[in-house]
Amino acid sequence: MSDASLVDKKIEIQGHGIRITEELRAQLRTEGFYPVALTWLGDDITGPFTFTGFGDQSPFELREVDGGYAVFENGKFFTEVTYYKRPKFWEYQWSLNESTDTIFIDEGMSGVITPCAPNLKLSENDDTLRITGGKFPFITLACYNGLVIWPSFGCLYTKQQVPCKFCCIPGDFDDTKVMINHEGWLDHMAAAFEAAVEELGPDIKNTSLTVDSGTLPGRDKGAWAYIKVLEAIKARIGKLPENLYIRAVIEPPHDEEVLYRLRDAGFTSIQCDIDVYDDLERRSIMPNAKGKRAIEDYVRVLSKAKEIFPGEVATQLVAGIQNDHNLLKGIEHFATIGVPTLLTPFMPFGRGYELRKQEGIQVPTADKMKSLYNQAAEILTRNHVPAPQFRGGVSSLAETMGRRLKRVPSLTNDRKLITT
Repeated sequence: MSDASLVDKKIEIQGHGIRITEELRAQLRTEGFYPVALTWLGDDITGPFTFTGFGDQSPFELREVDGGYAVFENGKFFTEVTYYKRPKFWEYQWSLNESTDTIFIDEGMSGVITPCAPNLKLSENDDTLRITGGKFPFITLACYNGLVIWPSFGCLYTKQQVPCKFCCIPGDFDDTKVMINHEGWLDHMAAAFEAAVEELGPDIKNTSLTVDSGTLPGRDKGAWAYIKVLEAIKARIGKLPENLYIRAVIEPPHDEEVLYRLRDAGFTSIQCDIDVYDDLERRSIMPNAKGKRAIEDYVRVLSKAKEIFPGEVATQLVAGIQNDHNLLKGIEHFATIGVPTLLTPFMPFGRGYELRKQEGIQVPTADKMKSLYNQAAEILTRNHVPAPQFRGGVSSLAETMGRRLKRVPSLTNDRKLITT
């Protein structure tokens, strides 16, 4: 099987979703995992964005085969798939409820495992995602070789009742989602991270640490919370692991000095997601302060960040919610300043569920995503910008450009899920 065919397989599933019978879902839940996101195709390609939420009519179906799992297309074998195992450090995590069930949630850039409350749905007709009732854990294990810490699942724009229409964070604003304000959260988060580092051992160098959040109030866009996360980790284990890709995903701060503070705290990389490039489209789909931010703000902040951070500086654009021509113009614009764009497909989760239902916006087809990946790769290559180096999440563009991501052995099952 060629590299290109593996990438094509990922994109095909990504563009269609996947069907899973209720019986198999129940079995996977019993084993401790819920397969919203698969993790591996073939030997060592990172997993695609494969979801059950829009796969009811998909030609692809997940089946159990000889003690493992495989995807079939129209009844014919398509590819074998495997999952990350449930890590031992899971027991160090904490949430505000006592549920022990688990699911995968994928934000379009990194998949995470989180405890979930039973019987909670996004709508009366939806059983694809169950969440923690507004209460989230200290630290989550990404299903793409990365650790993800969310100091807040709450967002200023949701609180103001003007959320981004495609936002994947489910539910309304709730102050309990601002996890960093809970007494003891930082200490327990740091303990969970310490346990993760111990379990990964040498594999830690092949993973990444991402701190992400809904936008918080203030000119620093919540950078204070990001900094406290790394300070708590350093206080717990003495120092941050060496050679670890440590990424802040944050709306561009208004003041440049915040970038220096993030770097000095230990962040090696920063990602400021513009999401939608054209001004009119931005204001329509992001009816808030982010949608009104000028493109020049992103250019200024990312250009300055290139001078400050030793690692990668990147942005993201979402396909399917904007004109393809405008999206490619955005990739070109940021490539001219040396910034790669993570190209991600629209996913119908969180607010996106209603966007699809009310406005008919669909997940981009496999053919469209192949075309966009190829055009994006050409733009980056022509501007001498390397493929995105982020070690988790969005991988199809990087793989289109020839960069493959190896699995982390200590987090990967050879063939099937385990319960320990």
